[in-house]
Amino acid sequence: MGTLIPSDRADAASLFGGELPSGALASALRAHDRAFAYTRNAAVPATLAKLIPHVVAHDPEPPPGSGHASQWLARPVQSLGLSAAELPLSYRPSPEEGLTAAELRSRLPDRFLAVHPGSGGAAKNWPAPRLAALVAAIAPGEAWLLVEGPADEASAAPLRTLPGAVVARGQPLRVLGAVLGRAGLYVGNDSGVTHLAAAWGAPTLALFGPTDPAIWGPVGERATSLRSPNGRMDGLDVAEVVAAAKALRDR
Repeated sequence: MGTLIPSDRADAASLFGGELPSGALASALRAHDRAFAYTRNAAVPATLAKLIPHVVAHDPEPPPGSGHASQWLARPVQSLGLSAAELPLSYRPSPEEGLTAAELRSRLPDRFLAVHPGSGGAAKNWPAPRLAALVAAIAPGEAWLLVEGPADEASAAPLRTLPGAVVARGQPLRVLGAVLGRAGLYVGNDSGVTHLAAAWGAPTLALFGPTDPAIWGPVGERATSLRSPNGRMDGLDVAEVVAAAKALRDR
C-alpha cells in the first residue's frame, strides 16, 4: 500500500532544505522501501534517500513531446513493472460518502449544471461575468452547483449571489466526485476539480487559455476541452462556450 505525502504539509518543509524530517513524517517515510519524488528540487530526493532505500525523482513538468501529463507523470511506476492503465481506480463512493453526496444532490435537479470558477492561477480563470452568463443560458430558473475551493474566494464571490446557486465548499474529494458524477454538465477551468469531474464521468467542458489541453486536458469518456485562440481566457466568448456546453450536455 502506498502513501501520498503532499509537499505543502508543514512538516515536509525540511525536505526542501535538505534536512531530515522528524516525528510522524519521518516514521511514515521509513515504513516504505521506495519513493517517487515529483520535484525539481534536488535536495528532496537526496534527503528522502537517507530514509528510504529506493528513491526515484521525476520532473512534474512534462517536457515538449512527452504527450499528455497523465502519461508523463505515470512513467515512474514502470520501474515497478506496472502499467498505469492497470492501476486499480475506484470511482464508487463508500456508503458514508454516498450519504453525504446524496444530501447535497437532494438540493439540485436531475442532470444539474455544475461550475467551478477557480484554478491554480487567475490567468487560467474564465471571467466570472461570462460564467454568470453561461449559468443564465444553461440553467435558467434552476438550482445549480457552484464548486468553491479554499483558494477560490475572489473567483467565486460574484457567482454566489446568482439565483439558484448551491455552494459546495470544503467537501472531501470523493464526496465531491460522487456529486459531480451525477451532473448533466460540468464547466470549469484548467483545475483539479475539472479533472475530478471528468474522472467521475460527468460531461465535462474544460476551458483553456495559457495552458495546453493536449498536455493538461481532463481525461474522461465524456470530457472535452475548448481553448482560447489568443491564449488568454478572455478570448473565449460566451456564445462559443454556451454552444459547446449545450452540445456536450445534449450528446
